[in-house]
Amino acid sequence: MHLACPRSASIRLLTHQRLPFSAICWRGIVTIGERRAQSFCKSTESPNGSVSTCASTAGKINMDITRANFQDSLPIIQQALQDCHFFALDCEMTGLDLQDTKQEYLDEIEDRYHQTAKGGSQFSLTQFGLSAFVWSETEHKYRPRTFNFYVFPRPTKGYDRRFLSQAGSLEFLAGQGFDFNKWIYHGVPFMPAEWRDKQLRSLNKAQDRREITIQRADDKVFVKSMQDQVANWIQSQEQTLLLEPSNAYRRAIQYQQLEKLQKADRGNQGFYVQRVSGLVGAQLQLVKATPEEAKQHEEEERQARLQAIHDAAGFTAVFEMMRDCNKPAVGHNLSFDLTFCLSSFAQSLPPSWPAYKQLVQQWFPAGVWDTKHLARQLQAVFEGDTSLGHVYQGLVEGGLDQAVAEFLADQTNEPGKWAFPDISHADGYEAYQGPEASSHAHEAGYDAYMTGVAFACLVRLYEAAGSKPGQTQSKTSQQPSLEAVQHLIGRLNIGRCDIPYGALWGEDPQPDRSHVMLAAGLQPDTCFKPLGEQLSKHLGVRVRVTPLWQLATSQSSSALLELPVEDLPDSARLAAALVICRQPHAQVKLYHCARYALSS
Repeated sequence: MHLACPRSASIRLLTHQRLPFSAICWRGIVTIGERRAQSFCKSTESPNGSVSTCASTAGKINMDITRANFQDSLPIIQQALQDCHFFALDCEMTGLDLQDTKQEYLDEIEDRYHQTAKGGSQFSLTQFGLSAFVWSETEHKYRPRTFNFYVFPRPTKGYDRRFLSQAGSLEFLAGQGFDFNKWIYHGVPFMPAEWRDKQLRSLNKAQDRREITIQRADDKVFVKSMQDQVANWIQSQEQTLLLEPSNAYRRAIQYQQLEKLQKADRGNQGFYVQRVSGLVGAQLQLVKATPEEAKQHEEEERQARLQAIHDAAGFTAVFEMMRDCNKPAVGHNLSFDLTFCLSSFAQSLPPSWPAYKQLVQQWFPAGVWDTKHLARQLQAVFEGDTSLGHVYQGLVEGGLDQAVAEFLADQTNEPGKWAFPDISHADGYEAYQGPEASSHAHEAGYDAYMTGVAFACLVRLYEAAGSKPGQTQSKTSQQPSLEAVQHLIGRLNIGRCDIPYGALWGEDPQPDRSHVMLAAGLQPDTCFKPLGEQLSKHLGVRVRVTPLWQLATSQSSSALLELPVEDLPDSARLAAALVICRQPHAQVKLYHCARYALSS
C-alpha cells in the first residue's frame, strides 16, 4: 500500500458548511448530519433498523456513570456494544510512570512491556470512557453512544487495593476540572475478574467445609459447653442466642457443630446462624425458625453474599461485555490503556510479552487498533504530530484539509468522491454536542468519542490508499470497511524507539541493529551522556549511548552504542576510544536483536 505522497496539487473536496444543531462541524471533506432530535427519544436504533428500548430520564441518557446509576445502565451499555460496528475506549489514571522506569531508544519490546505493566499494576484508573459506534442503516451514518464511567476500587472483604499516585497526573486531572470527590465517593467499584472468581469459589467451598477433628481437651470442653448452651436455649422461650466470642479456628468449630445440630430431627424446632459484629469482634448469633424458614434464610444469605461479590466487581461486568460482544476495539496510544484495563478488570499481568499478547487476544477477540499508530503511517497528512487532539481537529475541524486533499489526489484518480462518513451522536447522547464540547477534553468519555471519530476517518483514508484503479467511494453514506486496516490489527504505537510497533497479533518486528555495539565492563559510576559526547568527539561520528541498567552490577556497567551505518568503526577502534574515555576494562562486541545476545 502506498501511503506517502508528494506535496502536489491542492484539491478542495467540499466547501466548509457550519450546520446548525450538528453534532460536530466537519470541514472540507465531510458534513455531519443536519438533523438534531426534535425531542429526546426513548429508544435508539439498532444497525438493522429495529428499535431497542433503554432506560433513561425523559429519553436523555445519563452519560456519566457512577454507583448510583450503574446497575440501571448495564442493559443500555450491553445493547450499545451488541449494536456497534466498533467501540473506542480511553482511560484516565492516577499516574503512568514509576520513578525507577526510564525508556531508552534501544529498548527491547520486553523492556517496554515491563515498564507499562508496572505502571498499569501499581497506579489506578479514575475514569473509563466507552464510545460504541453504531452504524444506522436507515440514516447511513454512525450514531455513537458514549459513556463516561467514574471507577474506584472500593475496599471489600478479601480485596482492598493499594495504588500509587503521581503528583503531576493528579495536578493535570485537577486542572481539567476532575471531580475527586465524585471519583472516591461515587465511583463504580471494580476488581479483577480473577479476584472475583476466587471469592465466588470460596463462597461455594464454604458450603462444603472440611471436617475438623476435635482432639485437644480444651476444644472438647468448648464443644460440649456450646452443645449444652444451644440445647438449653432451644427449650427456652428466648428467640435468639449470642454465642461467646472466639477466634477464627474456634468459630470454624462452632459452624461445624451447629450444622450438625441443625440436621438433628427436632420436629418443627430449628434455627439459623447469623454472623454479627460484637464488642470484641465477630460473633455467631442463633435465631429460632422452622427448618423451612432456616433453609430459606440460608439461601437468601448465600444469594446476598453472591450479589455482594458481583457488586464489588462492578465495572468488571462491562469489561466482560466488551469481550463478549466480539467487536473491534480502538484506542489512541493504546499501550497504557490496555495494561491498566487488563490489570484492573481481568487479572494480574503475565511476566512476559508473549504471554501478554495471548491475554490481550483473549479479552479482545475481534482485535484492537491504535489510532496513533494508524496516523503515524500517514506522515504526508499529519507531518509528525499524531496527538489525539491534532488528529481529531485536523480531520474534523479542517486543520488538515489541504494535506488530506493532496493525499487523496496522490492515492486515487477521483479524490473528490472519497469522503468521510457522517457521524452524529445517538439520540439522547448529546452531552458532548455543541460549541462547548471541547471543554470535555481529557474526560475519558469524550476522548473515547474523539478516538472513535478519528478512527472512522482514518479507515476512510486507508480505503482510498488501498483502492484499485476505477474504484471510488461515491457517498459519505457508505460504511467504512475495516478490511482496509486489517493488516494493522494489534499494532501498538511505541515512542522513542527503533522498534516500529508492538505486535499484539503476529510476529514481533525486528529492527536492524547491525550498527549497534555492546560495551561491557564499563566503570560502575559511568555517566552515559558525557560518555556519548566524548566518544562522538574521538570517533568523529555521532554515538548514541543507551545504558543497560538490567546488566549493571556493583563492579561494572554496560551500554549499547549506536553508530552511523555508513561509517561504522570496528570493535578495536571503538575499544581504543573507550580507553581514551577512561574505560580501560571495556569490552566491545556486536549486538544482536535477541535480548542482549553477543557475538564476537
